[in-house]
Amino acid sequence: MRQFAMPALAGLVAAALVGMAGTASAEIVLKLNGLHEPTHPAAMTHEYFADRVAELTDGEVVIEVHHSRALGDAVESVQSIRNGTIAFFDVSASNLNQVVPKMDMLSLPYLFKNAKHYWWYLNSPHAAEFVSALEDKGIVVLGYIDSGARSFFTQEPVRSVEDLQGMKVRTMASPVAVSMMEALGGTGVPIAWGELYNALQTGVVDGAENNHPSLVSMKFYEVSKYYTIDEHARIPDILIASKKVMDQLTPEQQDAIKTAGKLAQAYMRGAWAVSEQTALAQLESLYTEVIEVDKQPFIDAVSDLVQSEAERLDVVDEVNYILENGKRF
Repeated sequence: MRQFAMPALAGLVAAALVGMAGTASAEIVLKLNGLHEPTHPAAMTHEYFADRVAELTDGEVVIEVHHSRALGDAVESVQSIRNGTIAFFDVSASNLNQVVPKMDMLSLPYLFKNAKHYWWYLNSPHAAEFVSALEDKGIVVLGYIDSGARSFFTQEPVRSVEDLQGMKVRTMASPVAVSMMEALGGTGVPIAWGELYNALQTGVVDGAENNHPSLVSMKFYEVSKYYTIDEHARIPDILIASKKVMDQLTPEQQDAIKTAGKLAQAYMRGAWAVSEQTALAQLESLYTEVIEVDKQPFIDAVSDLVQSEAERLDVVDEVNYILENGKRF
């Protein structure tokens, strides 16, 4: 097993490398932070990723997985990745706009027609080029973690765009997400994921939006009554690594981690499909009502926003490319 250059590595990323064992064979222990509870499919994918890294490096690199925001919420963890305090994180593309503003393109409502269109783009050279700007900011993209389609869960029923008028709806810290709520007649209120349950319980917000499995794992059905399936966004979660940490690993170890990231992406697609179906069945019995709406009025309400935000983010050509190709799906 390879020796590892402890002095240089410890000086740069001492907090990320939490342990090394022995002198003849060094074991590198790296931290991964996850936002979700251990039962969430994303959390299971983190464990799978850790297992593959250990396997592909013959135990040279061990990933210590932390669930349930143990090492910080999204905004804090992105900064920890950049400075090397943690090695890996699974984050919504929306939360990467703080580093590269154009990443908020992936938050645009109804950018993707369906799951097939979404994955067609994420696996394309266009997507690889689009996210490459993150590396200059200290972030290495390892793979995409499915997060399905986002829909509204609220205290009052939402059967049409008009029903969102005046509602305070929790969003991520994304200018696009906040603007989307304005276009729909509501108010977007950025609140950290870990604080949302209490915000719903105390009436700070009237509702929020996310995917089926997240509602189950966080028990949001306890503090909201209606679930409206409008599927207004498909925002990928991205498994990212700290460039500062990766640069201190051998080329072979880096390759192993990148391979593990691709394997985790494939694993998550299957795990997500099963989890999404199971979660929806649960929610149909837990909510006062699960409402399926005609999406077209929602699409029409945000169509001008999509173009104006594309111009603001300087991604008009990319957005038009995605929307045009969506006609094939």
